Amino acid sequence: MRNTFAKLVLLGLIGVFGLAGCNSAMFGSQGDVSIMDSSDRTKMNTNIDLSDIIAFAENLTNKMLASPIFAKAKKPPRLVLGDIRQNTHDENLRVSDIYGRIQEVLLNSGQVRVLDTSATSFDYIVNPEISSIVNRAPDGRKKVDYTMVMKLYTLSGELKGQWSDDLTLFKK
Repeated sequence: MRNTFAKLVLLGLIGVFGLAGCNSAMFGSQGDVSIMDSSDRTKMNTNIDLSDIIAFAENLTNKMLASPIFAKAKKPPRLVLGDIRQNTHDENLRVSDIYGRIQEVLLNSGQVRVLDTSATSFDYIVNPEISSIVNRAPDGRKKVDYTMVMKLYTLSGELKGQWSDDLTLFKK
């Protein structure tokens, strides 16, 4: 008897909450949500997302690999990819995704040999940095300019190359 009563109460609660969930005005609404073109940089917020990170890291790494230092190398230079310096307003930015994408593009290019950061003998070290500036666009929308820079140093500390790329995001 108790077991039957418990089942009826449970079914009743499920029914009440299930029907209440159908009335979205009672608990809030979605508002203005729309699907946007992935190449459009107008976002619901100005935080950089995974697709932005992947494109950003890929473009900059390919720009570096196209430089004469790598394009005209007789043998693939040995590279160490240093830690990414993160100087943005977004503390949730996953630099591990950026690092992983840069490393993947370098490795898959066949133009370089990627070494661990513990290596003591290498040709170059790449030091990436990402930063952001938050301001307002002329039309009043929030605008965030992200800049990624990759600096290439020799083992002795000589700067051999520097490449950068910019990404601007607007809040809708």
